[in-house]
Amino acid sequence: MFGIRVLIYLIGIGLVIWILVRLAKSPRVEQKTRAKVDDMVRCARCGTFIPRNEALQEGDRYYCCSRHRNEDR
Repeated sequence: MFGIRVLIYLIGIGLVIWILVRLAKSPRVEQKTRAKVDDMVRCARCGTFIPRNEALQEGDRYYCCSRHRNEDR
């Protein structure tokens, strides 16, 4: 009977140590790099939002494709 009690305590201590090690190794939310989100602009023709670096600019208006830019001229 005494041996089972010691075995249960050892298993419990081992479980606590395993959980603490797993928590120490897991990446924290603050350390993760976040993807840089570019500014979004709306197509003047269809209203679709697209990243500013992918949009076609004509004056102060942005377009999602050359077809919409040509149709709006």
